[in-house]
Amino acid sequence: MSNANSPSWKCSAFRIALVAVTAFSLPLFAQDMSRVNVGKTQIKGVADDWTHHRVVFSNPGTEEQAIKNGSRDKWQKIVNDPRYVMQQMRRGLPVQGPAAYDANALQAFRMANREIELVRPGKFPRKPAPILIRKPKAKSSIKQDWNESLGTTSAPTPLAFPAKWSTFNTSTASCSSDFVIYPTGQPGGGSQASIIAYYNLYAGGCSPTVPAVDWAYNTGGTVSLAPVLSQNGNQVAFIQQPSSGGPQLVLLTFPLPGGGTLGSPTTLTPVSAGSYYSGGSGCAAPCMFTATLSGATGDTWSSPYYDYTSDTLFVGDSSGQLHKFNPVFNGAPAEVTTSPWPVQMAYGATPTADQNQLTSPVYDPNSGYVLVGSTTSVSATTGGRLYSVNASTGAINGYSAQLDVGYGIRDAVLMDPVASQAYVFVELNSSGNNVVDQFPLDFTSSTTPASVIVSSPFGTGTTSYQFSGTFDNTYYTSSSGTSPTGNIYMCDTANNATLYQIPITNGVLSTTATAGPQLGNTTVDGPFYGRCSPVTEFFNSSTGTAAAGSITFTSDPAGWTLPVTVTVEGTTYTFVNGPPASADEVELYTVGPASEDEQYTAENLEAVINDNSGECYTTGCVYSTQIANPSVTASYTTGTDATALTATTAGAAGNFTLDSSDSSDVAVSGGISGTDYVFLSVFVGYPGACIDTDAYGCVLSYDVTTPSTFSTGLAPGGELNVSTPYLAAPTSGIVIDNAATNLLGGGTSQMYFVTQTATGTAPCSGVCAVQASQSAP
Repeated sequence: MSNANSPSWKCSAFRIALVAVTAFSLPLFAQDMSRVNVGKTQIKGVADDWTHHRVVFSNPGTEEQAIKNGSRDKWQKIVNDPRYVMQQMRRGLPVQGPAAYDANALQAFRMANREIELVRPGKFPRKPAPILIRKPKAKSSIKQDWNESLGTTSAPTPLAFPAKWSTFNTSTASCSSDFVIYPTGQPGGGSQASIIAYYNLYAGGCSPTVPAVDWAYNTGGTVSLAPVLSQNGNQVAFIQQPSSGGPQLVLLTFPLPGGGTLGSPTTLTPVSAGSYYSGGSGCAAPCMFTATLSGATGDTWSSPYYDYTSDTLFVGDSSGQLHKFNPVFNGAPAEVTTSPWPVQMAYGATPTADQNQLTSPVYDPNSGYVLVGSTTSVSATTGGRLYSVNASTGAINGYSAQLDVGYGIRDAVLMDPVASQAYVFVELNSSGNNVVDQFPLDFTSSTTPASVIVSSPFGTGTTSYQFSGTFDNTYYTSSSGTSPTGNIYMCDTANNATLYQIPITNGVLSTTATAGPQLGNTTVDGPFYGRCSPVTEFFNSSTGTAAAGSITFTSDPAGWTLPVTVTVEGTTYTFVNGPPASADEVELYTVGPASEDEQYTAENLEAVINDNSGECYTTGCVYSTQIANPSVTASYTTGTDATALTATTAGAAGNFTLDSSDSSDVAVSGGISGTDYVFLSVFVGYPGACIDTDAYGCVLSYDVTTPSTFSTGLAPGGELNVSTPYLAAPTSGIVIDNAATNLLGGGTSQMYFVTQTATGTAPCSGVCAVQASQSAP
């Protein structure tokens, strides 16, 4: 953290919570709070780009559980994936594995010091460095904070998620170091940036100009697909289409700030691969490397996917080829062209331009397979398939039957490496239905997927593409990641554009979908018929994450059948006889009367949760590498058989009770709560679900915290009209700030997206880069 003599500490806008500071232990202050070590990789912040919305991780459990299940190798690959660690930190959930100490200590630090913003001098200095202060709470609605015109020629694709970076250097969101990158969708030139980044993002907390251009570059082509960030947030990869020739992969390293404006960008000249890497020191920023995809003539739907651990990038093209680059950021970048790379999918290019184009690929770090889909056109028979490709050898492990006979697969699959499952969102199957198909990640050509009919009829507009849905917080926090329970939320393509809930129980896809609210206006004719954006989920942990679990024992502690576990704020504690052999184990006291067994076991539990050996009843009850649970603290009252779990931020205290009542002997209640939202946009919103008229595209949010209340009558939590005039397009994919912003307790979440019509007049002229916010209810 910043030195006491740093100018940052002298800024009058700082508000220092002395209680939070002095309550923290010296060892935690000795931590370097600016980075987290994940295997051989260091991460210095949280990235949120399109890849983090398509590869998600259910609860991997503890190492002990993985050993017992015979899945330790898989567990290690998952917990050592920086994408998993970033996800947990973004959601405010504990991290498992070797990165746990750094990540959980950092989270605890940020929560305990949530009144302070520390602007750390370092690689990304800026002057001035204004401070983000707490926002007042407001009613639950979506409010446009700012918009910036990107141009009036063409829009990025509807799958062009912005790329947001949030630094670890602060205890809340940073005005100086957080930034968001937008593809403009316009041909780059001397008076038009092809890609642009903004900082000073947060209205109400940053000054003087919100936002400010961080950098704007003419990279020599049109950038219409989604960018992907490096693990340290100082480089970005994206695809561009130059005015002549095939599509190019662009790698860009940038200073902060980097100069240029939308109308007067800095024009970059590509350097060689060796110059870009320069033996590890890199070229002087800003610096750009470009590589034309081998044998490709175009790329309409495939954004690049980057694997942090192996420094490998995958991307598809419009002729059915999957490309591989290695190294990317950590060596002289190069495409792998040794046969069979680039890999031609089983059904190759056809004269029809919209067939067999590949979607964005996703990579499973456990199986080593890349999953990628293909497009098709109505009545064609070759496209609309899912492929599984060995990332090492390039061999096609399998491909599906034709899943989508309408417009084919347009979006990347939704993948969970922990559960080893992928979900494909289909506009029109051979039976005339809008469906979701579930595949194991190691599927072969003979695999028949599980399938659920979402709706019928399907969309018939000329661009009624089906985009991916998302999991809810129930899924992420399910006690068993290998067989999770939760829900998928998605929007169908019929012209009423309905939001649907699809349950998953113990890893099994439901055979029925629950219809929710209507989003689209069925009275409007046009080519779009209720097309929605991809769906984004956001768990607003400004009020925290609820403790969960209920265990029933049949006798006092001395007679418990071991092992017994209980989950508190995402951490599973195991009760054992004897001293703990690993972190997250609690020693039973089983030598006295039942009442003492309960009391002293509860005292040991308190010590483990707080990571305070001085609170042990049994000497040595805290394991040497144990860390405090970052979400709760435990207090114990001598002479009782209960230990109260009290939230460190908001929420009511609860009881974790040990007794011998033969029912609910361990009950978890209270703790910290939170609100789970899904966000999406729709063409021509349904009157009543939009604010004004049916001439607007509409951004909507829905509260899905309690899945059992989902129904057709569910009212939107917020609405925002965008992209007039008539038949307004929806937005791109929506990115929402990570949990750091919400640790202030103000409950505000910022969202970032791109509008989809070049002829729009609101919220700006042409294509707009937008930040909006929704306050917690």
